[in-house]
Amino acid sequence: MNISRLIQITFAFALVALSGSEAAAQKHYKELTYPPLNEIQVPEAVRVTLKNGIIVYMVEDHSLPLINLRARIGVGSIDEPGDKIGLAAITGAVMRSGGTATMSGDEIDEEMEGIGASIETGIGRASGFASMSVLKENLGTALPILVQVLMNPAFPEDKIELQKVQIRSGISRRNDDAQSIAGREFSKLIYGAESVFARHSEFRTIDAITRDDLVAFHKRYFLPNNVMVGISGDFDAKAMGETIAAAFASWKKGKLNRAKTPTLNYTYDSSVHYIEKTDVNQSSIYLGHIGGLRNNPDYFALQVMNDILSGGFSGRLMKNVRSDQGLAYAVFGRYSANYDYPGLFYVGCMTQSSTTVEAIRSLLREVERMIQEDVPDEELALAKESFLNSFVFNFDTKGEVIDRQMTYEYYDYPKDFLERTKTGIEKVTSADVRRVAQTYLKPDNVRILVVGNGNEFGTPLASLGAVNEIDISVTGPEVEQPEATEDDIAVGRAILNQAIEAAGGSDAIKRIQTIQEKGQAIMVTPQGEVEIGLVRTMAFPDRYRVVMDFPQGQMVQIMNSGLAWLVTPMGSQPAPPSVKENLINNTWQDLTYLYRHSDVAGLQVQYLGSEDINGTPTEVILVSPPDVLSFRMFFDASTMLPIKRSSQNMTPNGPEETVEFLSDYRNIDGILLPFKTLIMSNGQKVGESTVVELIINPTVPDDMFTVER
Repeated sequence: MNISRLIQITFAFALVALSGSEAAAQKHYKELTYPPLNEIQVPEAVRVTLKNGIIVYMVEDHSLPLINLRARIGVGSIDEPGDKIGLAAITGAVMRSGGTATMSGDEIDEEMEGIGASIETGIGRASGFASMSVLKENLGTALPILVQVLMNPAFPEDKIELQKVQIRSGISRRNDDAQSIAGREFSKLIYGAESVFARHSEFRTIDAITRDDLVAFHKRYFLPNNVMVGISGDFDAKAMGETIAAAFASWKKGKLNRAKTPTLNYTYDSSVHYIEKTDVNQSSIYLGHIGGLRNNPDYFALQVMNDILSGGFSGRLMKNVRSDQGLAYAVFGRYSANYDYPGLFYVGCMTQSSTTVEAIRSLLREVERMIQEDVPDEELALAKESFLNSFVFNFDTKGEVIDRQMTYEYYDYPKDFLERTKTGIEKVTSADVRRVAQTYLKPDNVRILVVGNGNEFGTPLASLGAVNEIDISVTGPEVEQPEATEDDIAVGRAILNQAIEAAGGSDAIKRIQTIQEKGQAIMVTPQGEVEIGLVRTMAFPDRYRVVMDFPQGQMVQIMNSGLAWLVTPMGSQPAPPSVKENLINNTWQDLTYLYRHSDVAGLQVQYLGSEDINGTPTEVILVSPPDVLSFRMFFDASTMLPIKRSSQNMTPNGPEETVEFLSDYRNIDGILLPFKTLIMSNGQKVGESTVVELIINPTVPDDMFTVER
């Protein structure tokens, strides 16, 4: 026999023999036993209170030559006035980005990069923070900078405005993702739309914030007697205490006047709420009610109940709603408890539109089962083990230990609350789980929220009860409009009529059935200029198509009888509401469209007066189409051709004042139309376009304005 063949056969038999012996030795997973978890060893922190009131926690950790500091400040967004929501977040961010009286934020960046350190600040809902991470040898460089950031932030106007731009950008995009919408609006359903626990910034609240507001907010809450500092790392605690005391010695106590966390009055009831989002083919669902507090004696049993119901792949929601019934792409749930105000109880999922109501009923059945049935011992044990096995991650760094101890003192909880949690979880029984489920879960009194496309629901949402549709449209910044008199309206209408005649006359305009222009555009981006090929086609009265050829690929926008779509290399989809709104606005601002629709009911035209534009006298009108943003038109007083158009538009960076300068008018079939447009936004050039070819009444196929779905 071939030697190599013999070796192969021998090896194969050995594998079989070994696998057989291993199989004989294996036990069923239910027969496996594990030793109890080791006792938690919590490092003892040194706690001192400095003369000016700062509370300092310190834990030595000599494993690496690093020092980590985290400060907690008694201030949050719950402390900002309702007409200036966003003040806390801007204050927390610009404290760091804006630098101090002696060192700009950019200079701090360079200094920290040079020594491999970091300093950060921020303000959340219930507390603010400052953090520092630095090599032991560079503590003398980083600590004084952190102290100045906390005590003497500069709040420069340019950094404040930059932060406002970032927040405005978030506001303008907040309705893009259905799941984000659902989570945000469900919180408002439970806490109340104006509650400090659920409210959010609007353009008007951001615009109302001034530098003086930041200075006053900082002065009121950033006091040493309102600060806790936790430090872990390679140091001697006694010496570090002296270092911190010396660093903050000049920070004087102040009178602290912080309001108590508001109480919440919640009434259990049942209701159904719907948010329309037609550009999705699945529904995002939340249903539930108010949750609880962590100091509730039933907190531990509620956590076990939560794991049984919705604890990842082993939870009932995952096994039954997603895996067995196939009703959800993602399923989730939580009975949450906060330190100082009630959390939320919710279950939810993402399901295809046609199974929306079926998925809701399935979610409710799982909540009802928690009340109606005892939990099997195996399921109880698995939930408790899952919780306890992950418990060690509460102690994986000494910095986390300090942070938790500061948290417990901040909210006036027992300092050993974490250890009590472990003991409490271990003691939970099946009877406890059913008891708390019966006490705290109210499946007959849940508030249901669905974000999706109601046209595609298999069963009407109304089968669950009366439906309340929620409007989540983003309101742009308020633009003051001059009050219109009868004379202003009459003069405005006369100027528009003169412009129509100057362009070629109403008869010529009315003869336009289709119009197509081909051209090139240049878009100015932070990375440089980008060239775009453009083909715009309009078929009156209400069909519009624009093809944009970017270097990365082609994008098509289509509007037909009030419906709008986007077509990209990834496929077609209904246009998001913000894109559809911009399409409608842009359509009305097109000269041929405006001139053809000048007699539409509801269109208001108002005279605003005369204005000089780059040495050219103009007559200015405000055009307000029905249910569309107003815009201003500036007509050359000698030719009555428009040379400028301005409007407030929503962009990915928030609302911006867009100004277009129109020029190079040419006569096409007896109609004067501009061939060049310069586009400015907030005073900066953002693009320009040039028409290469313009055709009036070309033959266009109907399918140009339809999308295959």
